[in-house]
Amino acid sequence: MSSSPYNPQQDEQFLWVRLRNGDRDAFGEIYRRYFPLLFRYCIRFTTDRALVKDMLQDFFSQLFVQRAGLSLPVSLKSYLMVAARRKLFRYLDKSAHGPASLDEGTASTFALELSPESILINRQHTENATRLLQQKLNALTLRQKEAVYLRFYEGLSYEEIADIMVLKEVKYARTLIYRAIAELKELLAQDESALMFR
Repeated sequence: MSSSPYNPQQDEQFLWVRLRNGDRDAFGEIYRRYFPLLFRYCIRFTTDRALVKDMLQDFFSQLFVQRAGLSLPVSLKSYLMVAARRKLFRYLDKSAHGPASLDEGTASTFALELSPESILINRQHTENATRLLQQKLNALTLRQKEAVYLRFYEGLSYEEIADIMVLKEVKYARTLIYRAIAELKELLAQDESALMFR
């Protein structure tokens, strides 16, 4: 007898239904799965790790308290990232670590560094090329960096990115990423041509 293939989305929805019914084990599983991911994402907006931890503890506590009124999300990952991002911005505003509205692209920081898992890095690059690429990543706008992170580091769809970043249309998420990649290619090409004439 063959078993049906594993469907992570159905698993998430089942967990969510159990959470809404007050199942503490389901809540614990959601916390275990998503706390590290949300921490990795939120810490890119601020260097205050304690603030992010406090915010996420508050976020998950509130999630459990308000569980009965929660609707069933299409994607649990993007739902939690949207909600945690909103809560973080309120925390940053109150703590004077950030401006009143980060959704308008006025965030003071978004840390984006190369990782071996990122498709943006080629393993055959020299150390200098890797350093150069990191500098170019740092030169992107904050919104571009966040979109690149969500797409290439977290593997989210353009629809999920538009939702998380509060973009009016999905095409804006695509545009942000395409422009970021185009700028990286252009900046790297300029540096390579400059090196040839040294």
